Amino acid sequence: MYLIADKLTVTGAKLGGLKNAYAADESNIERILDNIQKSARIIVITQSLAKYVKKEIEKLRRMGKIVVTIPDKSGSGEDIVSKMIRDVVGFELKK
Repeated sequence: MYLIADKLTVTGAKLGGLKNAYAADESNIERILDNIQKSARIIVITQSLAKYVKKEIEKLRRMGKIVVTIPDKSGSGEDIVSKMIRDVVGFELKK
């Protein structure tokens, strides 16, 4: 599994034992994807970076790669997390 994320997320992943973690930004994300696409089977990328490489992600998926987008420090993941919980539990919990 490969992770492409901001520096903070990559640091946390590496501290947790993930070896294939790459810090990226909008200027180098395409190059990093190009470099890992042959050896990567599963690619996890943060939402804020995925928006810069939508076409490349679709191409990788057509090639049979598993590309998963995850929330990051920008806070855009609350709706996704709520949806995942709702899908698993079968209903939504409200305050």
